[in-house]
Amino acid sequence: MELRWLDDFCALARTRHFSRAADERHVSQPAFSRRIKMLEEEVGVTLVDRNSIPLCLTPAGEIFLHSCEAISQRMQITKKRCRDLQAQQQNRISFATSQSLYVSFFQHWNQHINQSSGLDAPLEVNLKSSNWIGTEFIQALQQNTCDLIMCYWHTTMQAYQDLFATDYEYLVLGQDSLQPMSAPQADQTPLFALPDSMDQSKGKSLPYIAYHQSTFLAQAVSHSLQHAAPSPSLLTVNENIHPVSARAMICEGFGLGWLPARLARDELNKGNLCLAGNAQWHIPLEIRLYRKRSNDSTALQQLWQYLAGLTP
Repeated sequence: MELRWLDDFCALARTRHFSRAADERHVSQPAFSRRIKMLEEEVGVTLVDRNSIPLCLTPAGEIFLHSCEAISQRMQITKKRCRDLQAQQQNRISFATSQSLYVSFFQHWNQHINQSSGLDAPLEVNLKSSNWIGTEFIQALQQNTCDLIMCYWHTTMQAYQDLFATDYEYLVLGQDSLQPMSAPQADQTPLFALPDSMDQSKGKSLPYIAYHQSTFLAQAVSHSLQHAAPSPSLLTVNENIHPVSARAMICEGFGLGWLPARLARDELNKGNLCLAGNAQWHIPLEIRLYRKRSNDSTALQQLWQYLAGLTP
């Protein structure tokens, strides 16, 4: 049974005339008559008394009409809800970002954008993405499960080369840097400190709070350490996927590690962290926003145009 047959029957019951009902349903009368006949065959009873003038429904047809009208009305309501939902989804921008960027950058940035852009489309953040690693962000963008990704970028993060193709584009939203951090001693000097000279580098191994090798930040730190002079002696005592977790371990004095400066700012101001090395150990990062060029969302296009106007 086709749902349009139900609307056909309601039109026929309302007009009591095959020709007028066919016009209302925008089909030819022969086609309309065939559809009513097929409906009767499907139900298994005669619904229309074709010998009466004017046309009338059979007793079974009157009973069937009540259900028919209810089903048709419910279907119209459901269709409207679905269309409204689709319109809302089209006016939303699905966003994915890491836990550390969400905490240290996104919320303030999003508040500023909402206040200054004048755009109606809200940024809908996928909070599940706060547990993703870098490759999962890239896959989400490639598979259209999000409209935008906000991420750290460093030249060593080779996976982002996939997003350099003409299918993608990015904006640089800001700067950050990975900086070595340690819990402080009573005199506010670092509990663990990186060497400033070759002589200092010959000391004992320093406990190191590292990033797991599956993360992009691990690539940036590893590259920096490989090219460091002097090269520190580090003993990995813990590996983390997220900088927020690494920050907690460093604050507790388990070792030194590299943290995004924005993420460490509050703990530095409170005296719970201190720098564990000078500027030679700092690793510059960009905060980037990526999108797929083929995404034709009007809301996304408007937001991107606005953000591009803010970018130097």
